Amino acid sequence: MNPAVPVAMNVNGIAAFVSGLLSFFTPCILPLVPSYIIYISGVTVRDMSAPAAGHRKKVFIHSLLFVLGFSFVFVALGISSSLIGSFLYHYQAYIIRVGGVVLIALGLFYLDILKIPFFNRQYMLQLEQKPIGLLGSFIVGITFSLGWTPCVGPALSSILIVASMDGRASHGLYLLSLYSLGLAIPFLMSSLVFDKLFFLLKKYSFVSRYAVRALGILLIIIGILMVTSLYNQLNLWLGMMFFPR
Repeated sequence: MNPAVPVAMNVNGIAAFVSGLLSFFTPCILPLVPSYIIYISGVTVRDMSAPAAGHRKKVFIHSLLFVLGFSFVFVALGISSSLIGSFLYHYQAYIIRVGGVVLIALGLFYLDILKIPFFNRQYMLQLEQKPIGLLGSFIVGITFSLGWTPCVGPALSSILIVASMDGRASHGLYLLSLYSLGLAIPFLMSSLVFDKLFFLLKKYSFVSRYAVRALGILLIIIGILMVTSLYNQLNLWLGMMFFPR
């Protein structure tokens, strides 16, 4: 196997995981986390402060099903993107450069330098009443993933572009699983400290501003590497460094 291949997967994987992690802390998601948790579990902060048993476990289990719901859709999109890329394999060089330009544009959008009206709209399937039980939390997770918010949409699009470059379904599965994991870990951690979540969000609200900027800078760097062909050279260099012959 080409030594650059596992290195490229690791570099892309780290970028996907960090993108998912930063997506959670953006203003479109972080302030809404308590509302999502209350909606899917039916447990309020007052319930958590009561000495009744089982509330914390209930919140975590419903949050886990919610996470699995949006992860299911993201991973499916990743596999589909890779399969589409496989049909365009002969045009990979052009796809990489065009994808790099798109990533730079998305990064500039995050930095509020470039206006993209499509991502300034939120497309969310509204459920007037949550479906009953654990399955209901899974379904709500799916509807969440279909809400192309200004924060999640560009980051997710960037990972899908990278997934399409390889053309293997396993690569799309790998990248979108890591993106979902990055988004899921802080969400599950929030469910574990739900009784203190409002206090933490108020105290550390400034994190959202830096998360958006960091995500924008990350996309611009990856985009520049792709446009200038330094992306493949970097992978080859790392491959020779970590997998010397």
